[in-house]
Amino acid sequence: MERIIGVNPVIEALLNKEKNIEKLELYNGLKGETVQKLKELASKRNIKIFYTNKKIDNSQGVAVYISNFDYYKEFDEAYEELASKDKSVVLILDEIQDPRNFGAIIRSAAEVFKVDLIIIPERNSVRINETVVKTSTGAIEYVNISKVTNLSDTINKLKKLDYWVYGAAGEASINYNEEDYPNKIVLVLGNEGSGIRKKVREHCDKLIKIPMFGQINSLNVSVASGILLSRIVNK
Repeated sequence: MERIIGVNPVIEALLNKEKNIEKLELYNGLKGETVQKLKELASKRNIKIFYTNKKIDNSQGVAVYISNFDYYKEFDEAYEELASKDKSVVLILDEIQDPRNFGAIIRSAAEVFKVDLIIIPERNSVRINETVVKTSTGAIEYVNISKVTNLSDTINKLKKLDYWVYGAAGEASINYNEEDYPNKIVLVLGNEGSGIRKKVREHCDKLIKIPMFGQINSLNVSVASGILLSRIVNK
């Protein structure tokens, strides 16, 4: 059984009728309109409500328990959907490890930039877990995420659909803000410490960078994704 915590993630889970929710758990001290909304959503789906005197850390006093739910979309199915698009943004995360970074990226990708698909590798990558769902504040319900075995092969397949592939790299020579982006774009972001792997980097059409003027010369990957997607989507 999987647990989802936090007001917004729980509300979105209750609204998703594909999720088989076993129960809604509420902390006894909760009051107000939000609690009433949660109760109404649970009642509409005949979901049992349990009250507890123990608040789960970082849960805002709210949790739902669901039967195992597969958040991932098969890449072949997502690929067919992408084939019909004239304008599209796909995000590839190459071995991102921090669940909070992953959740924050999902949140901005889904809610702000309407990314069509997020792709992660099967191995050496953070999985969707309670922290990812909580950090996404429910946005994970509204974006497609696929796992693939080989990112390089996946990039080649996307190129066949006329996607232009940009990799984010600190040592790149192209300023992200000076690029004229096409209508179908793949943005590749690398691991928090080592960046994009060499083989994946070699399959990118261009490498772009965010100019840095401070002394640290480093950006959190979720912040970097927001900056780059903002420019790409609003080009």
